[in-house]
Amino acid sequence: MKSWDVVSHEVLLDRMPWLRIAVERVRLPSGHEIEDFHRIEMPEWAQVFAVVEDGRVAMIEHYKHGPRTVSLELPAGYLDAGEAPDVAARRELHEETGLEADDLQYLGRFFIDGNRGCGGSHIFVARHARQVSEPHLEASEDIAQRRLALDDVRAACLDGRIKNIATVAAIGLALAVLETNL
Repeated sequence: MKSWDVVSHEVLLDRMPWLRIAVERVRLPSGHEIEDFHRIEMPEWAQVFAVVEDGRVAMIEHYKHGPRTVSLELPAGYLDAGEAPDVAARRELHEETGLEADDLQYLGRFFIDGNRGCGGSHIFVARHARQVSEPHLEASEDIAQRRLALDDVRAACLDGRIKNIATVAAIGLALAVLETNL
């Protein structure tokens, strides 16, 4: 497959580091042109499926204003400018849960919306996570700590307690890796 050529690019809204919306004119390999292809640029983030020493998974529950709901999720957060994904993953795990893990496995970078962009999620599995401190939350964070058995994590994905598709996908990938011992 060949990539599309960008003929023109116009930024419609720039609120980086959080959001940039652009419209592009693109030419497909067939020669067909699309005059108004919209892209949404957002920051990259890291998610961590952390298995604590007792075998439970560290999760957080908090209010998410975008969808206006409380959400059960993995510890996660944006990468700071120039920050490597693994550094961000360790930082977010520690800030949101007070956990650290020596065994951190990178599972890859994934996009959320193939048509618009919307940033990318770097997914990690942390094994043998241990409590080293209390969480260090930002002023905007009101987080409840949750520790779920693997079966409860699966059930939460299936029964709708986990509403964030990026979290559901990360959990599915992490469970597949853990079950195959990769």
